[in-house]
Amino acid sequence: MKKKFSFIIAILFCVFLPFQSNAQLIVHGKAKKFLDLDAHILLGGSYVTQNYKSCYPQITDLNNSMGFAWGIGVGAKLNFTSFVGLGTEFNYLRNSGKMDLAVTSETNQNVSNVFIENNYRTVDIPVYITFNFNLAPSVKWNVDGGIYFASGTGGKQKATIYNAKVNELGELMTTKTQVKSNYYDDNKAFINSYHDFDMGLHIATGLTFANKISVGVRGHFGFRNVANSDGIVSPNAHNIGLFATAGYHF
Repeated sequence: MKKKFSFIIAILFCVFLPFQSNAQLIVHGKAKKFLDLDAHILLGGSYVTQNYKSCYPQITDLNNSMGFAWGIGVGAKLNFTSFVGLGTEFNYLRNSGKMDLAVTSETNQNVSNVFIENNYRTVDIPVYITFNFNLAPSVKWNVDGGIYFASGTGGKQKATIYNAKVNELGELMTTKTQVKSNYYDDNKAFINSYHDFDMGLHIATGLTFANKISVGVRGHFGFRNVANSDGIVSPNAHNIGLFATAGYHF
């Protein structure tokens, strides 16, 4: 994921770098607009890291996949100069993710396959320093860095468990169980639920055309362990979000 994110940044830079010969790359003078407001959409993926296999030796196989995520938001930037400013946003995101794992007993006579689907919603507020470069008279390239704060507003987890075991007569018996729970702060969730507050690194880059239309990419990498577990074993989980954005500036 990080390699794909770096590749997109490199492509944006290489495609538009030739334009800088027509404009001064860095301008330290007064910005044309001190306050820049925009509305935008976000499309991408959400991912939650975990260390289940190191915590539970009974897990023999595990696949954790990034889910589709999208959102809408508004942003505001205070342009102290044409080159540097301070920005923040208010975003509403809908995230998802899937995981499947195999659990085997010590005797190998009982095997379970677990399929987990997560869907959850967050309010996301990044605060960042933005640096602006003039690639052409009507094209600006921004590089942003800061922190984000996220608060979960709701979500669901569905775990489907297929269990197979050999009984005393040597017969293979199978059962299917479904467990539904809340995504945030619910002790009925499989292994663990998740805390509804997170914060982490916000990095982004993009292009703005004619001070009106912007496109870009961004990444959010959570600092906090968001796994909510009351057991003796405490797993570790961190949020990652990768998005493409498109916006209109007023």
